[in-house]
Amino acid sequence: MDLALILSAMGCWLAASVLALTRLPGGRLYIGLGLLGAGLALGGATHTLIHGQVSQMQFQFWGAAVCLELDALSAAFILPLQVVVGLGCVYASTYWPASTPRTGTFVRFFYALLATALTAVFICRQGMIFLVAWELMAISAFFLVGTEHERPEVRRSSWIYLVSTHTGTLCLIALVVLLFRHTGSLLWSGMPTPGTHANAGEIVILLVAILGFTFKAGAFPLHFWLPGAHAGAPSHISAVLSAVMLKSGVYGILRISSLLPPVPHLGGILMILGGITALYGVACALAQRDYKRLLAYSSVENIGIIFMGIGLGWTGRALGNPWLAALGFGGAILHVWNHAFFKSLLFFGAGSVLHATGTRELHALGGLGKRMPITTLAILPGVMAVSALPPFNGFVSEWFLYRGFFASLLHDSPWWAVLAIFALALTGGLAGVAFAKFFGFLFLGEPHSAAAEHAHDPGPSMWVPMAILGAICLFMSLGSPLLLPLLDRVVSVLAPGSPELLAAGLGRDLSFLSGMSILLIAMGAGAFLWLRRSHSVPERPGTWDCGYAAPTARMQYTADSFSDGWSALFPMVKTRVRRIRAIFPGRTTFHTGFQDAVGDAWLAPRIDRLATRLLRFRRLQRGYLSIYILYILIALVAVFLWMLVRRRLLG
Repeated sequence: MDLALILSAMGCWLAASVLALTRLPGGRLYIGLGLLGAGLALGGATHTLIHGQVSQMQFQFWGAAVCLELDALSAAFILPLQVVVGLGCVYASTYWPASTPRTGTFVRFFYALLATALTAVFICRQGMIFLVAWELMAISAFFLVGTEHERPEVRRSSWIYLVSTHTGTLCLIALVVLLFRHTGSLLWSGMPTPGTHANAGEIVILLVAILGFTFKAGAFPLHFWLPGAHAGAPSHISAVLSAVMLKSGVYGILRISSLLPPVPHLGGILMILGGITALYGVACALAQRDYKRLLAYSSVENIGIIFMGIGLGWTGRALGNPWLAALGFGGAILHVWNHAFFKSLLFFGAGSVLHATGTRELHALGGLGKRMPITTLAILPGVMAVSALPPFNGFVSEWFLYRGFFASLLHDSPWWAVLAIFALALTGGLAGVAFAKFFGFLFLGEPHSAAAEHAHDPGPSMWVPMAILGAICLFMSLGSPLLLPLLDRVVSVLAPGSPELLAAGLGRDLSFLSGMSILLIAMGAGAFLWLRRSHSVPERPGTWDCGYAAPTARMQYTADSFSDGWSALFPMVKTRVRRIRAIFPGRTTFHTGFQDAVGDAWLAPRIDRLATRLLRFRRLQRGYLSIYILYILIALVAVFLWMLVRRRLLG
């Protein structure tokens, strides 16, 4: 029944994509089909998570066995997918309507196709069909990233994404072949024997899976495609890419690892990789001047946090410690949910700002809190959640990981846990600074340009999805004890033998945290009401106001100067200052530039040199049919001679 609901949802999204192709003015019907599909899928996924039942369908396709399956792990990823794409469908009706010249129909078609493909990725249990769904997802995202292809930077970002995702797909093809040789079947089923450890062949399979899926997840150093793609895409597309599509890589790693025995020490290595990814992502986010690129690098940071949770879960499996496995996998899945909701909220908010001002530059904005009060209030929960501040949901999932890391200190090899605690704590602090910059230079202070001066809030179809996501962020924190049984269902798929550990071990703690969060909200509301009442009393003018009686934009920090003390610690940030040398100096300047250590500084120069060398072969492309026939003839003769020589040598 639950799988039937998921398949019906896929049918609704496919019907929506076909409707978009017809170019009919069915805007409401398109939104209705999208919301119906999202609702059906949410119903099936929620029922599976609550009851833990597995729904399966097997059939033959071209003589090969195919299996579609919905278990708790699949449902855990379908749940945020359908929430985000459903709300994004409503959001786009104003932000990127079908009437948008040249791209309105195009975006609607590939958006619905991407939702269909992502859903298929999460339920496919056969290697070849999984690759087809994966490729459909990748191609749909490529066209969506390149929506504004007339801009050179968007074209470049979309092609970098395409090359990266297909490099990862090559690794996944190798993965499917290796799994087929290992099991004798293309079906992904069965569980490893408890108490066994992976042999050399199984370790190779898992390493190939990590490499292939990490290209999609965007972990360091394979993240280089992510910032440009997420920043250049329309904001509701950026929300889906960051909130859900990155997690398809996380899902793939978890799915393949659930089919194989544990690998000793690999969990610790993955935790260190996750810590490096998180620190690198937040450091790069802190240095950004483009607020959408800041959000994109923040996604790299949060993927690192999720990888740290997976590494902790793998360590618990390898040590035979179900409590560590439950904390690691439970924290990773909860952060998958939390990041999906608060990051889609932040991208929706960024889209509202871009829709109102037409610029992505932080230094050109400011003062939007007075001009866009609804957007400011709606985006604030996302800012607090991504900074891991209570009473919102990012705090809860990171608290899971802290519990796991401190619990792991009791074991014989705690060095990786110490490093993970340090990395997670430093990441949280830098994330708070980065999003103080994000929120402060967008919404506080005085406007720095005419675009910010004349900004205004969007219509209800844009701010209502943001308000819903903000409410979800709050519920995921206050209602976190209710989520523990659902997380236990997912952990039982990834680490059998650890049933109901989270509900039994963390229920009282999370209930206490929820109560403290409610008290914090009540105190905040009381302080707000008191301040509002005190502001109603007329104030006397200050005798000495230090120049702040009538502040201007020039009296404020710029985004570059705010983060200079932090971002200058990292080598990818270059600071340029025009020095003061005269006794009566003129206006001086301060500017920071950013260069990604992998994509811009290392990979791009080498690709450019390779492309320059390969262009020499264009001399062979003369444009004459006779020349091409000659090339074919030469190739055939060469193959014939090679076969003849080989036969002589072997004969």
